[in-house]
Amino acid sequence: MASSSGPSLNEELQCSICLEVLTDPVTTSCGHNFCRTCLTKCWTDTQTFFCPLCKENFSKRPDLKINTTLREVVQHFKEKLNLVPRLKKHKLINPVENLEDYICQKHERPLELFCRDDQTCVCLPCTEGEHRTHNTVPIEEMIQDRMKKIQEIQHSVELRKRNTEEESSTSVDHFTDLICSIERCQSDLLKMMEEQQKAAEKQAEDLIKELHQEITALKRRNTELEQLSHTEDHLHLIQMSSSLNTRPHTKNWTEIRIDSDVNVNSLKRALTELKKTLHGNLNEKLIQTGM
Repeated sequence: MASSSGPSLNEELQCSICLEVLTDPVTTSCGHNFCRTCLTKCWTDTQTFFCPLCKENFSKRPDLKINTTLREVVQHFKEKLNLVPRLKKHKLINPVENLEDYICQKHERPLELFCRDDQTCVCLPCTEGEHRTHNTVPIEEMIQDRMKKIQEIQHSVELRKRNTEEESSTSVDHFTDLICSIERCQSDLLKMMEEQQKAAEKQAEDLIKELHQEITALKRRNTELEQLSHTEDHLHLIQMSSSLNTRPHTKNWTEIRIDSDVNVNSLKRALTELKKTLHGNLNEKLIQTGM
């Protein structure tokens, strides 16, 4: 790796399909090298055979034989690099039809980096040329950043859902209290109306009783007057005349009545108080819920 030719040689020994160092390399008639397993998988379940890199078609399926010379070079290269971590793992990817989308058309190298400035994928030689001063990062790092962003979004959604459920529960409790306040005010109003009705009934009862008493007194006086007009007993006449001189207790009933309507002013005052109570409770609940 200390040699300046290291990175360049590494790219020459890289499979264009799995983008890793070659394993059991095979060479097509067009001169491109691939891992035998990668190329075999690429040609599985197909009737047409072509080079995944240059797209050259073959009339029949080529007989894949391991390039022993190239395999020795790869083995020597691995030993020279002391099996650096990025060369230890051979990763097989699914074959793709448009392999050129993953290969730099200018340098024929894997597009394994991402240029943040131009928002495009680049290869390593690109970062030494026109993208030299640009902010480039490995595509895997971009993937990790986006996976992290997905987790953040999912966490935000879950947090919002939990907060919504808590706020909904709190709002239900608040409005339940408000409904209880309304029902309590309604109960107080009905109670006041019932008390007014009972008071009116008691007043009517007392007035009727008093009227019956006056009727009884007037009937008695009427009876006495009739008896007076028919009697000839002078002594009895004098006694009756003396009692008739006392006027029966009566009063003027013209202006006395029981209102059939409920006390409107009292109801208005009660309704005003009810509105004030409800308005105050509603404002208090809205402040508490942050609405």
